[in-house]
Amino acid sequence: MSTTPGGPETAVVQVRLPIHNPPAELKTAVGCMAFLGLVLAVAAGLLAWVRSGDPVMHLVSPALGLLALLCFCGKPILGRYLRRHGALVTARVEFGPDGFRQPLEDKTTLVLPWNDVRRFVFREGQPNERVALAVSLVDDEAIRNLNPSCRHKSEDGLILSSALAREEAEKALAAIERYRPGLARWNSKNVRRGGFGVPNPVKRLVKRWSSDQARTIIRAEQASAGRLFVLWAAWLAVIADFVAPAFYDIPPGIPLPVAVAIWVLLYLTRYRGDFGEFALTAGTITWRPKEGDPVLVRRADLARLTVEPSAKKATRHYVSVHATLRRGENRPLAAKVSPGAAKNVLRLVTV
Repeated sequence: MSTTPGGPETAVVQVRLPIHNPPAELKTAVGCMAFLGLVLAVAAGLLAWVRSGDPVMHLVSPALGLLALLCFCGKPILGRYLRRHGALVTARVEFGPDGFRQPLEDKTTLVLPWNDVRRFVFREGQPNERVALAVSLVDDEAIRNLNPSCRHKSEDGLILSSALAREEAEKALAAIERYRPGLARWNSKNVRRGGFGVPNPVKRLVKRWSSDQARTIIRAEQASAGRLFVLWAAWLAVIADFVAPAFYDIPPGIPLPVAVAIWVLLYLTRYRGDFGEFALTAGTITWRPKEGDPVLVRRADLARLTVEPSAKKATRHYVSVHATLRRGENRPLAAKVSPGAAKNVLRLVTV
């Protein structure tokens, strides 16, 4: 927290806010990195083929191959970064007496007044125990006081962040309660105040109950250990195909066709099922699709989980996951997920 010479009434609360990255933007970034890796790999292969007798190529081709490998690994690298930091860009915003303050790149500050806010919504259940934060405004004109990077729509309003660290979310909630009590809603917490909803001017009692303490996340596209081994071995083979001619006497024309054949195989066997994740807790099993409403099943109501073969698409097999309830109802959870993900869900769910 920082204060100004005006005293405690002008204090502001700083919060680290990971800016929401729409899935389409992340997919585009991964695609661009993969394309760049393809260009580098082809360049390495052509150089090793055409200039196989040049000693300089013994250094250039492996270097280009290594860069290509890093580009091909862009998706796991990006995923790891997002798991650790929550977003590609993190901003420092402030909650103060005048409203929600957003410092901009040009050193100016954009302020969203409290009177323009209908509600702040905190939503738990995000990957890695993070919290989503959205804001709904009183009218469309109020959006002019919101950073353009925070104008992505959701069911709760405009997304400020989809991966806010829990401690930062707690800090933001406390600041909102301080300046505008009742303006925030936390989907899995209850806020109690004395009297008939009127905050006590001396002390506010804010009591919270966390919905789930332990949670296991299984992504729908999660591959089996055997497939992961084949994928990594295939990419290493691609790089080895381009690097090997610089060191070994391999007839011209072999590396590039082999690499192209592996790329075609990887492309044909890419995941094209339903994207989403299974969230397993001590009391519930939830399927959260990327698009659409989540499906929740209480473990107390569950008789068994079943997995059935789903439609085959291209060269991949998919399965569907169903929950059979104790009262006899068969509730579909996911229609088309990878067998590896379904196997892990069955392994972790004990009825």
